[in-house]
Amino acid sequence: MNKVAKKYQTGPMRAPAPQQPKNPRVVLLFFMVCSCILAILATWKDTNFLEQDAGGGLKLSSSREAQLQQRLQRLERCEQYVLRAKFSGFYPCYHCAADTLIFLRAGEVWKYGITIQGEKGRYRNWVTTLGLRYRVQFRGTIQDCLRQETLKIYQYALLPENTRRKLPLIRPPGNKVDL
Repeated sequence: MNKVAKKYQTGPMRAPAPQQPKNPRVVLLFFMVCSCILAILATWKDTNFLEQDAGGGLKLSSSREAQLQQRLQRLERCEQYVLRAKFSGFYPCYHCAADTLIFLRAGEVWKYGITIQGEKGRYRNWVTTLGLRYRVQFRGTIQDCLRQETLKIYQYALLPENTRRKLPLIRPPGNKVDL
């Protein structure tokens, strides 16, 4: 054999060394430990929403109390609104018998609703994308706004825009339920 042949001679082929099978107990233990850690992390709750008062009893933390007061104030400043068609055309109808779209003339009611977030907090740009106009009809407490919304949804059936349809609707096309 010449020197070049010797240099590239690899010798007889050997089968790869068999790998040791993993111990199923080790694998099971690993998964159990990981599962326990994940369960602890998922259920671990931060308790900074509680404080002790002067008498040693529990009370809401000052930040949590401020959140409560802010939420209660927002419930006092609710809006009852109407969404009307900006343009004549077809709009989604959530309760029309066989159709998913209904023709509305510009200015006709699509939905009555309430919000404590205002137009931008409630809908962002969705209203303008759909071709609707948001108008506040009543401001007050959430209970008063719910009352106004309920009255308007039920009385929608009597509106001239609805009664001139071949098949009048029980509620505005954008309201899924009566309340």
